[in-house]
Amino acid sequence: MRRSTGFMAVLLAVTGCVSAGPPRLRPSELQTEWEDAPATAPSAPIDAAWWRSFGDPVLNELISMADRRNLELRLADARIREARALREGSQAALLPQLNGNAGLNQGRLLGTNMARPIATLGVEASWEVDIFGRLRQESRAAEADQAATMAERDGVRLTLAAEVARSYLEYRLYRTQHTIAEANAKAAEETLRIARARFEQGVASRLDVERTLTTRGETRARVAQIAELAGSSRQRLVLLLATTPAELGEVLPETGPVPRASAMGVLLTPTEVIGLRPDVRAAGERLLAAVARRGAAEALRYPRLTLGSVLGLQSGTEAAAFLSGGSLLWSLGAGLVAPLLDFGRIRAMIDAADARQEQAWLSYELTARTGLQEVQTALILYTQGENRRNELAAATESARRAAALARRQYAEGTLSLLEVLDAERTLYALELQDAQATADVSLRLVRLYQTMGLMPPLQEEA
Repeated sequence: MRRSTGFMAVLLAVTGCVSAGPPRLRPSELQTEWEDAPATAPSAPIDAAWWRSFGDPVLNELISMADRRNLELRLADARIREARALREGSQAALLPQLNGNAGLNQGRLLGTNMARPIATLGVEASWEVDIFGRLRQESRAAEADQAATMAERDGVRLTLAAEVARSYLEYRLYRTQHTIAEANAKAAEETLRIARARFEQGVASRLDVERTLTTRGETRARVAQIAELAGSSRQRLVLLLATTPAELGEVLPETGPVPRASAMGVLLTPTEVIGLRPDVRAAGERLLAAVARRGAAEALRYPRLTLGSVLGLQSGTEAAAFLSGGSLLWSLGAGLVAPLLDFGRIRAMIDAADARQEQAWLSYELTARTGLQEVQTALILYTQGENRRNELAAATESARRAAALARRQYAEGTLSLLEVLDAERTLYALELQDAQATADVSLRLVRLYQTMGLMPPLQEEA
């Protein structure tokens, strides 16, 4: 069962239920807007399936596979089934209980003086009348526990989607950098060819050849290193999707650009973030469960009323005696149990419930404040990452033109090899940084989506 209750309302409502002691978190104490956020507001409804904004069908398929197959998510589903069963059990405690019984004892039947085996067969019914709400409070606590478990499962799904997206983006980054490294290795081969030709012509020294050999070796080594990183990201996807490398290869092509998207469609308000983040929702439900259990502990102070009835037969052990109509037994009764002297046991239980309630309250406040801080930090990192990417893109284009010009002038004999190598190293470094910056923006955007708690709900029964 899903709850659409906004937890900013819970913050206010629960303060009326919490006993004196736990601090009060008021909406006025929380930030109400983001610092350094882009000025443009979203113009369309926000799609909780945020990975679609990258426009990459491969990413969409990978997250879909993870949602169906990931082992941690299946564990979370099992925890929900456990919490659902406990909730159903607590609700059943509110209803009458009917038991059948059969017994064999040594005794005397009414109207006889002879001791003999006596068989009994009957039905017993009992019902605790929940006058002071103890059972109802326990049922509410179990219901809140289930809601918290479902919110925690949503958190697992959100973390899983973000991890799949990060691993995929990193794989695309390393494959892009691998392509850049290979292109630079080819450029180094061309520079080496020119240096050798000039050396053979007597217009260049052996030092030029050795320098180009060094550059070529460094570039080839970098190719192998990047291939290793790409392989690690691919294996991470294999684990997250609970699949095999061969099966993943059918979905994940080796080539492709680093996906890009804009954050303009996900700039939620702080209040919306508190209502969406799974960890905040789970902490709020745990707080409601603690409040309910405190009420159940308080109800132990008061009497418990139980109604009961018995209907059955009592006779000898012969089957004919039952068939001919044995002694019919029936009874109706009520029992009242009230605590008189327990040496502080109930008081201790209430004090423990108070402490757990305060812990749940403080945990909720800490979770809410931490969530807002994480979103603010993610937003700042994303904004600065955009600025860095734009600057690096311009610098890379200039370095590309400079390297081409340097190679041409070296071939014409108007520029030294040292200047060519310097231009090529600069271009190579900037191309790698530009690819990294592009991926970083997308990775930081994934982090922003994750901190805001955006995740479409599962369609499921209560």
